[in-house]
Order: sequence, then C-alpha cells, then structure tokens
Amino acid sequence: MYRLTCPQCEAPQEVSAAKAGGEIVCVGCQQPIAVPKLGQLRELPMSAPNPEENAASAAIGLSGGRSMAFAALGLVSLLSLLGAAFCGVNWSTTEVLMTTQKHLATLEERYAESTASQMIREFEDITEFGVDIPAPLIYRDIELRKQAWGQKTVGFAGLSLVTFLTAIFIGRRIRSGTPAG
Repeated sequence: MYRLTCPQCEAPQEVSAAKAGGEIVCVGCQQPIAVPKLGQLRELPMSAPNPEENAASAAIGLSGGRSMAFAALGLVSLLSLLGAAFCGVNWSTTEVLMTTQKHLATLEERYAESTASQMIREFEDITEFGVDIPAPLIYRDIELRKQAWGQKTVGFAGLSLVTFLTAIFIGRRIRSGTPAG
C-alpha cells in the first residue's frame, strides 16, 4: 500500500496499486481524491505495516501449505471413516453358521456314536486313499472372509482416527498463530 495525502485536509490515505489512475474518497473530509498513475504512485512512500492487523490476519487465515495439509488430512480421515463403515457393515452382515470349533465338536460327537467297524473302515479308507482336501471347507472360507472384514474395519478406523487427530493438531497450530516448526 502507498501513502497518499489528501490535498484538502492533508489526511494520510492508503492506496493500493490497483487504484492507480482512479479515484478514492478521503476518509477525513469525504472529498474525492485523484490517484496518480502507477508510475507516479510507485514514487510515493509505502505505508507502514500495522503489526496488530498482520497478527490478526495470520491467526485467522491458514497458510497455503498448512491449509492444504489440513484439508488433505481431513479428506483422508473422511474417506477412511467411510471405508471403515463399509467394511464394518460387511463384517456385521457376514453370517458364519459353522466354525472350526463347531465342526470339530460335530466330528467328536459322530465318532463317539460310531461303531468299531465303522471306525475301522474309515481308518482303512484314510490309509488307502489318504486325506486330500483340495480347497478349504466352505465354512472356513466364510469364517476367514468375516475375519478379514473385521481387520479391515479396525485398520480403516485407526487410520481415520490418526489422520483426524493430526488434522486437529495442525488446525489448532494454525489458529493459534504458532509458527511452523
């Protein structure tokens, strides 16, 4: 800002370069003042910066890099929260009707009710053909899928919490006017 003096009341006026060649109204006497063209305006003395005004604008406004970090962390936090919600819904709606523990308990009951001849035949079949399970049992696939949804939910929720707290930390440092470290 340049300092211009009113020709009528001699009150100092602050003028920006954007007003060059135009007209302003004096704050003291309310009379119109012709602002010199840019070349002449640059020859005028600069107005002294107001430290209170600068401190207030610094505390209110966000610096470019810090505001971008704040916005980016907020966005990552929001997206992570949405991911956690999606995974949590999938985890809660996945029904596991049979678990490994239930399957083993069922086999124990079946073997307890089997006769000796049935057990001998099953042993001979295992000895002759072996135990070959080419793929996991269906209930185990469902059980593992539910477990994976739960792990993803916790991971996304943790990421969301960490980014949210970091964004709050950056936001508080911006608002309090603490200089960047």
